Amino acid sequence: MRRSVVVLLTLLSFLALPVASAMADDLKVGVVDVEFIIHSSNKGKAAKAKLKKLFDDKQKELDGAQKKLLELKKDIEAQSDMATPEKRKAKVLEYQQGLLSLQELYLKNQQDLAKKEVELMKPILKSLEEILTGVAKDGKYDLIMNRSEQGVLFTTPEHDLTKSVLDKINGG
Repeated sequence: MRRSVVVLLTLLSFLALPVASAMADDLKVGVVDVEFIIHSSNKGKAAKAKLKKLFDDKQKELDGAQKKLLELKKDIEAQSDMATPEKRKAKVLEYQQGLLSLQELYLKNQQDLAKKEVELMKPILKSLEEILTGVAKDGKYDLIMNRSEQGVLFTTPEHDLTKSVLDKINGG
């Protein structure tokens, strides 16, 4: 019984091969490198520049807080012999609270940067989606795949739509 099912399935798969082959011949597929488009487009470069400026500003803020903490640490170490235990304890507590504040500031900055990146990328991705939809309709593509993902290892140049989509997103 089991053997006959295997034989039957094998026969059916051989019968289906010509149909699958014919369907594959009719399938029109395009490939784009979305990551490349985002990083190479004018809009992507502008977003990247805004993020870099925001990052630099936040980094300066972190550097300032860190510098203050280092000065406080040096002050604690320098006064360790001369300071009363209460003063020393107060300075150590201040230093520990400063460390916690610095960590909180770092996490807040990371969250702010991530939120800003999403905010800046949203219109670019929407524009890209509209362009890809238009390219798919105009070129009668059944499927457009993202080369940036791990699924596409190779494509022939005639299936790679990256350059034309990049030109369209740049307004060309």
